[in-house]
Amino acid sequence: MNRVVEIIRNGLVESFHDGNVAVVQQNGALTHFFGDPEQICYFRSSGKPFIMLSHLMKKIHEVFGFTLKEVAIMASSHSGGKQHIETLMSIANKLKVKESDINCGVREPYGGSEKIELYASGDLPSQWHNNCSGKHLGFIAACKIMGWPLDNYWDISHPIQQDILACIAEFSDTPKESIHIGIDGCGVPVFGVPLAKMALAYARLFNTNCFNGKYKEAQELLYRAVAEFPEMIAGNDRLDTDLIRLSKGDLFGKMGADGVFCVHCHPQGLGIAVKIKDGGVRAVDPVVIETLSQLDILRKEMLEKMNHYHYPPVQTWTGKTIGLIKPAFQLIKA
Repeated sequence: MNRVVEIIRNGLVESFHDGNVAVVQQNGALTHFFGDPEQICYFRSSGKPFIMLSHLMKKIHEVFGFTLKEVAIMASSHSGGKQHIETLMSIANKLKVKESDINCGVREPYGGSEKIELYASGDLPSQWHNNCSGKHLGFIAACKIMGWPLDNYWDISHPIQQDILACIAEFSDTPKESIHIGIDGCGVPVFGVPLAKMALAYARLFNTNCFNGKYKEAQELLYRAVAEFPEMIAGNDRLDTDLIRLSKGDLFGKMGADGVFCVHCHPQGLGIAVKIKDGGVRAVDPVVIETLSQLDILRKEMLEKMNHYHYPPVQTWTGKTIGLIKPAFQLIKA
């Protein structure tokens, strides 16, 4: 067992989650871990920044005149709120595409308040509300620049996906043929590598010295975009956005489905990858914050502001707190 989180109700450990953590330097050295840092798992949505770097290398921002706000949402798992939909519509207008041109599927907004906002307006969910819609617009932008067909941009054999695979392989230092290919919920390829390699990719994410500066311009642009518009990466009351916002861009966190979360720690040159083994989403935030705390990356005032992520309350339906979700692991120094 690799227990990382306990759910405590009125003093009793009612349930728990196992998980794995890897902390890696830009040179590939594993510094800390818990559980199995070699577990192979999919990036899921944590791979979106690398997808966007691949697109930015094709100069989509220059050709279509995308703003930093628009660049950020194309690397996002947005909450599907009004501000997100407005930004997506701006991108779609620049690309001259409509909803039926993307292929992510209809989904309710990811955020709870955003769902209420949508249904209170009398509207129904659309593909735009899917938290992967920005990513799909990025695919289309890159395909249009390259003159590639749009009718199967989601297939791993498509050149756009092959370019992304090459980018993932480079950042994670993993041969393309060793990367496990799956299909995400939005219908496009996802890439599976050992957790430590995922952490390595995140250590390198905004390190412009990597690969002899090959990605420097794209990295700097994406970094500015997410630092200036953290609400586009996720949304209010979500860890991704608050990590960026409260650290003023020093920390970039990105969730992935099924219990995955990765963090780029800019000043420290570290990458962190977390995988909750049963996919339990409720365990993710406490593990991420506890990892950052044990590494002495989060200052005391930031820890205090993020306490609700660190120790989420267990509550009744009336809002009474009767327990908490609590980290239960200690990192091992490699």
